[in-house]
Amino acid sequence: MGRISCFLPEKLLLRLTAVVLGGGPGVADTLSWSGTENGEFTVGSAYSLLMEEGSQTQDMERFFSRIWRVLAPERVRVFLWLVGNQAILTNVERARRHMGDTDVCQVCRGAKETIIHVLRDCPAMSGIWLRLVPARERERFFTRSLLEWLYENLHQKEDPSRGGWPTLFAMSIWWGWKWRCMNVFGELRPCRDRVRFVRDMAAEVGAAYLKVNAGRNLGERVERQIVWKKPSERWATVNTDGASHGNPGFATARGVVRDGEGSWLGGFALNIGVCSAPLAELWGVYYGLVTAWERGVRRVVLEVESKLVVGFLQSGIRDTHPLAFLVRLCQGFIARDWLVRVTHVYREANRLADGLANYAFTLPIGLQLLDDCPASVNSIMVEDSVGTSFPRNIRL
Repeated sequence: MGRISCFLPEKLLLRLTAVVLGGGPGVADTLSWSGTENGEFTVGSAYSLLMEEGSQTQDMERFFSRIWRVLAPERVRVFLWLVGNQAILTNVERARRHMGDTDVCQVCRGAKETIIHVLRDCPAMSGIWLRLVPARERERFFTRSLLEWLYENLHQKEDPSRGGWPTLFAMSIWWGWKWRCMNVFGELRPCRDRVRFVRDMAAEVGAAYLKVNAGRNLGERVERQIVWKKPSERWATVNTDGASHGNPGFATARGVVRDGEGSWLGGFALNIGVCSAPLAELWGVYYGLVTAWERGVRRVVLEVESKLVVGFLQSGIRDTHPLAFLVRLCQGFIARDWLVRVTHVYREANRLADGLANYAFTLPIGLQLLDDCPASVNSIMVEDSVGTSFPRNIRL
């Protein structure tokens, strides 16, 4: 680094310092596709990269993701997807394809029959929306373009009085189109109150969802007291953490080794350079293992805050993944002649390692071993030792 530092910009040098060189036993350099997070090639990612080099286009992933997540029957989601792709066969589209003689709306005969006209602006639907949408939101509701209109209204409103609005909105659109088709083909049946009807349909969908998922507690959170647990006799706990300001951005890793009494056996703080958060977490795991091994510990409980990293260490990783080299390095260290248990912990049980973050960012690039607990986190170590707990809402 000293020989090339005068030729490269500082930001690039900081990125290079975060890269491991040489790998581990049996680990060779491999090709990795930069267009995906897991390093595997897909046609979709290649298309995205090509489009980035050309003209700027809208990112529709979040838009369609919101459509497919809305709480509604599958046929309604499919219809919303067709609307989002502007593939509904209205009179405007039929006239464009020379399948019809006119593009005028056959219901109101006052405007062209576009998709937004059918679903919102036609008097047959606007009267329904006026009763469903609060007066303070009507101007925005009736002035949005089609895609903006869909995207905004398929989002759960913060106003509690409009709970379940995406479902009601989706069901209203679906039945509005269905009523339109019935009217055109002469199959329309009388309905005393269409607003009440769509409300009942939306309520029925919500009730069916709750019935199907009864007992699963999906999304339910309960409060639990989280505490750092002391290891068993003759064991030591290694708590590690990594952070990146910007992901990727300036990153650090830190960790601490403690015995069964909660006493400090050793620690480290690493100023990595510039890298992603998962890479910083893995550097923390690696140097946490190195610190424990050099302190003579041979039975280790490795506690990691990142579920992603725990999954990598327990289940493995493909060779094409950009993080494969460092995961292999950690796994090679775990495979040494000692016992290592890898577990996930919440932030409240990882406060000591997390508390070293500010200290690590003040260090120059490189590793610093900590033989004694820094004064800035000594109070945290004492709280962990006496079993101080902290509340956390945990998803069941």
